[in-house]
Amino acid sequence: MALPYLVKHIYNNATEEVIRRGKKIHALGNVELIEHDDLMANIIFRVKDDGYATFYKVHISQFKDPKTLSLRCSCPYNLSEVCRHKAGALFHLQDMLDKNLLGDKETLYDQKHTVVKIKLLDLKLFRMLTSTETFEKAQEYLRSNTATLLEAKNERVVAEVDLEGEKHRVVLQKNEERNFDTSCTCSSEIDHPLCVHKAIVFHQLLKNHGAGYFDSIRNWDKEKNKLLALYGYSLDDDLKGKFEFTYTDGKPFLRVLDTSIKRVAMNTGVEPRPVPINTMVTAAETFEEPVQATLKMGLVITTQQMQYPYTQLELVQGEADDTNTRYVTKTTKLDLTKFINTEVFSEDDKMLLQQLRKLMPSEVSRYLNRNSPFSGIWENIIQQHDDELPEETRHLINEYLHPKVKKLFAELQGSNFVFNLPANKSFTTANLEQASLSDHFISPEFEISYKDNQYIVDCRVKLPLADLNITENANDAHFLFQYHQQFFIWKKAEDILLVEKFLPTGKMVIEAADWSAKLQEFILPLSKEYAVHFTNVKKEEVKDAKPELKVLLKEKGEYLLFQPIFNYRGYDVVNTDKEKIFFPIADKLLVI
Repeated sequence: MALPYLVKHIYNNATEEVIRRGKKIHALGNVELIEHDDLMANIIFRVKDDGYATFYKVHISQFKDPKTLSLRCSCPYNLSEVCRHKAGALFHLQDMLDKNLLGDKETLYDQKHTVVKIKLLDLKLFRMLTSTETFEKAQEYLRSNTATLLEAKNERVVAEVDLEGEKHRVVLQKNEERNFDTSCTCSSEIDHPLCVHKAIVFHQLLKNHGAGYFDSIRNWDKEKNKLLALYGYSLDDDLKGKFEFTYTDGKPFLRVLDTSIKRVAMNTGVEPRPVPINTMVTAAETFEEPVQATLKMGLVITTQQMQYPYTQLELVQGEADDTNTRYVTKTTKLDLTKFINTEVFSEDDKMLLQQLRKLMPSEVSRYLNRNSPFSGIWENIIQQHDDELPEETRHLINEYLHPKVKKLFAELQGSNFVFNLPANKSFTTANLEQASLSDHFISPEFEISYKDNQYIVDCRVKLPLADLNITENANDAHFLFQYHQQFFIWKKAEDILLVEKFLPTGKMVIEAADWSAKLQEFILPLSKEYAVHFTNVKKEEVKDAKPELKVLLKEKGEYLLFQPIFNYRGYDVVNTDKEKIFFPIADKLLVI
């Protein structure tokens, strides 16, 4: 992943303004550590505001696990889950974790992707980020050899290094944080972020092009055109012998080579002032402006075939009746990519508009770009329904969309302005069907049966009024579950990928010969997170048995932990396990 989960939490739950100001707070050094509890994974920061001399306390609890992470700030901000002080504290905490300032955790690096936190090419920093042997080996290599540069544009360098008869591909690229994403096909270094091949390319670029090389290959076309426009030129013109660009502090500056070229003359003439018009209105001419009818926004759930997860939420507007329970006119679809006058809408509708804009495909693409190192191509991808995206990419999409849609379900539960557009129907008012959103979040359940020398794992979902197989979803996409005209959303983003493994049949068939391996690899881990029911599978249940008690001593930093363990027939059960635990014994299951 390009982003660690702490930074990902900021991007998922904060507005662009909050993210920008959170970075500013961190960059100004306005975050101070007050208290750190390593055992409970709690930490408290004192954060100074970026605009006022005001200090706030930010409490971060259970920060070592993204599933249990929670934040609390003493400021009054309540427009989103993450305020700028929380954002600044999380950026600072991530920086401390990267520098290993909170413990003596051993860090192992995978050279397929490492993030190097340097802004400019610097020999001293290269020495810090490599081992002594690697640094000297890179220096020695460059005395008689060079790496082959395959690509160098848009702050991205792709090179090939031929070392000791083996060729390795190296990719160096600036990311959004202005640090370096680095990748190498070797696996020769796990103790340092830079292997010898990366070190060779970095050294070569510094030696041949200077510390600011990556800024010089940044795409500055927009800024360059502004500078050239002062002289009546653009990048499309022939600039040879007329202009050249130099870079200072990474920014382009225009140098005029042809002294005969002058700046375009500005219009310095004084324009005549407009003559004021007599706007006096007599009493007879006065009139009241008609009060514009209040419009109401409605949410429409649609199915689209072009992009995973094949579900899109749209907005419509129309005039509502006096009780604000239904539309009295035809609705109009709103284009979320264009300007929408929000003056005629209520505050709730304005918030709904902001939330829906966060779910647009362009926002999903931005998130994928942040979290997919060396990609930067998602805006150009057109995906068909039968194209299978990698599981990691689908996980990222669900990870971004699920919490936002889940929040919408909680807020719009009981709303009269939620509609469903059936598949393959045109987007017209007549085709919109009244729907409802449920705040009952669902989880998959599993039934395992044995028949004809096969084990059948049936994936089901339990709704308040029905127990259904997942194939009985009335919606073509499985991001949401539709029963009649009521929509449900999964409790966790991980549930979506799990359910997709059982499609399109809704079940998984395991041969008896593979049962033992599948039981260990898939079924037992599944039973720790979800409800798993065994129907006619051989099993032995242990009830009312008295366990043998043990106490396990664990050393965790400066603490000594006492953990109780309950032993049933040689199997250990801890207090965090579920009510029923499954263990394989011979050809049957032991249920405790």
